[in-house]
Amino acid sequence: MPQFVRRIPLCRFAINKGLKLLFGRSVAASPEAKVLQACSVSEAALSAKGRNILPHEFVFGLFLFITWARLFLQGEGASPPALSLLALLVGSYLIACWTPGNSTPGRWRVRLLWYPAIMGISFSILPSSIQLLQTSSADGLLASLDRRLLGKDVSTLFEKWNYPLVTELMMGAYLFFFYYLIAGPGHYCVRNLPRFRECFAGLFTVYGMSFVGYTCWPATGPIYHLKYASPLQGGCLTSWALPLISAGSNGVDVFPSIHLAASLYLLVFDYWHYQRRFWLLLLPCLVLWISTIYLRYHYLVDLMAGAILAVVGLVVARIYAKRTRKWVAVERDATTTDNY
Repeated sequence: MPQFVRRIPLCRFAINKGLKLLFGRSVAASPEAKVLQACSVSEAALSAKGRNILPHEFVFGLFLFITWARLFLQGEGASPPALSLLALLVGSYLIACWTPGNSTPGRWRVRLLWYPAIMGISFSILPSSIQLLQTSSADGLLASLDRRLLGKDVSTLFEKWNYPLVTELMMGAYLFFFYYLIAGPGHYCVRNLPRFRECFAGLFTVYGMSFVGYTCWPATGPIYHLKYASPLQGGCLTSWALPLISAGSNGVDVFPSIHLAASLYLLVFDYWHYQRRFWLLLLPCLVLWISTIYLRYHYLVDLMAGAILAVVGLVVARIYAKRTRKWVAVERDATTTDNY
């Protein structure tokens, strides 16, 4: 890469490249004006083509509907979890209607940020929903799959590395996930609304599919299901974080691993659009994935399923981006024709 390109802030360079792809030429305007122009064109194209439901809205809505329908068929349609899921589904539809394709950037951000909010609410509802559905624990199945793959329990993989310094490192990497989950999409939310929309289209597709996995194969994880020779040997960070993580878990959030699925998705998305951050965060993400097994939170099959979901989310994001660019091109050509 030429030296002068490296000196350009990568976020601005990505925006310029995106505009060249959209318009076929450079636009003599400030970076902020360029982002606003890209927003208005893509939103106009979305509105013109009637593409008002985004991929993640469909997938996450499908998760809400399927879980509500299962509760209804179980005779629990009037239970608080079922009514809560139905309310979230209706709310998602209403906010999509409130924010059509040609809405302001502010409304678009509200619409997109609705999904982290209902993700947290859905996460807290899942245990009571699964209890009403009478779904049995999948820990035994997941542990047996690990034995088939490894020839032994996953618990034996890292027991010989159970030292305080290693545990502290792994706990730091595990907690890094929460930073990346916020800062990763947050960069695009602030800098580039169309890119933020693309990021969420895949990310919350991953979350919707993962939550379906939680309802079908609920599990507590190796830390509770398997036997270990000794407890984790950690320091101050581990002692502080273990109770918080335990309190933050809903007790069924094991298969698939969202820690791997979401971080892998964001890492590859950054490779496409923000390579400087990709190279900075590649090693922390690798340690994060190892930490999920070292800290005894996940089976190996959880990580494998998470990787598959990340790939699905990336495919969804890429298809959505290509189709959006196509709609933008059609809208641009129509506008150009109308001007003659």
